[in-house]
Amino acid sequence: MIYKYRKYKDIDSFVKNIPKTKKDEDYTILFKCNGFDYQSGKFTKKCFGCLFCLLEDPEMLKKFNYLWGADFIKEYADKTFKGTPVVLPNAKLTIKNPIKNLELFTGVDETTNIQPWASGLIYHMCTKPNRISMEVPVFNMDYDRNGRLDICSMTNTDLLAMESKISLDDALKDERFIEQRYKYTIEIEKSTSKYTYLTLFGGKETDLFPISSPYCSGKIGGKSERFYSIVIENKIPFISAAALWGLCCRYITYGSDYAWDVFLKNTFSDSDCIGLLSAGKVMNSNRKISIIPF
Repeated sequence: MIYKYRKYKDIDSFVKNIPKTKKDEDYTILFKCNGFDYQSGKFTKKCFGCLFCLLEDPEMLKKFNYLWGADFIKEYADKTFKGTPVVLPNAKLTIKNPIKNLELFTGVDETTNIQPWASGLIYHMCTKPNRISMEVPVFNMDYDRNGRLDICSMTNTDLLAMESKISLDDALKDERFIEQRYKYTIEIEKSTSKYTYLTLFGGKETDLFPISSPYCSGKIGGKSERFYSIVIENKIPFISAAALWGLCCRYITYGSDYAWDVFLKNTFSDSDCIGLLSAGKVMNSNRKISIIPF
C-alpha cells in the first residue's frame, strides 16, 4: 500500500495547512518488509502483521485475514495493555528473512522503517479528516542546528507530533531527544496550544520498562533508571512501537475510542501519565513508576 503526504516549510505552515507545493509525495514500507506481492495481489509469508496496509482498503483486510486468520487482530487487541509486554507476531517465513517481526523492523533504518510505518497507522487512526507529514522543519534561533519533527498529524483542531527513535540505546547515545523536546515544544506552542507531542521508540520494548518491572531488560548498566530520570525531569512522554501497534489492533477491532485524537490525546492530558507500553499506561506518582493495564 502506498500513501500520500505533502511537505511543509515549517511546523507553523503545517498547522496552518500551507504546503510548499500542491504535489503529493508517496510513502510506503513495502519495499523494506516484502510482506505483499503486488503481482499476485496477495500477502506473502514474509508479512509480520504490522497493519500498515490494512487501514484504507477493506479488500486488503480480507487478504490479510486469509493469511493470518479472521480473529488475529481481535486476539491481539484483547491481550495488549493487560499488564505484560505483548509478544509481537513473527512472519510465517523466518528463514532467509532478516526482518521477521515489528521489533526488528522498527529497530533499524528510522527514515524508511519506523517513520513511514507509524505515519501510515496514525493517519488512519483518527476520528476526523487529518493531514500527515514527515520531517517537518523546525527552526529555533536559540540553537545551533535546526531540526525536523519526524511525524506530524493535524485535524482541524489538534496536532499530534512524534519524534521517532529506533531504540532506547540509540536515543541514549547522544541524548539529543532532550534538546529536541525543548526546542520543538517552543516552536509548536507558537502555532497551537492543542497538541500532543510524544517520543516514539522502536526496537526492544522491554528496555523501556521501569526497573521495578520483572520484564525490564534495561537494568544492566542503569539504562532504564537513566531513561526514567530523563523523561521525568524533562517531561518527555513516550510511546513504544509495540504500544502503537496494539492501539491500532484495538482501533480496528473496537473503533474510535482508540483513535489518536481521542485515546492518545486524553491519555497524555493526564500529567501523571508519562508513557504507553504494550503492557499499559506508564504512570509517575511522586517518582514511583507503575504500569496500569486497561
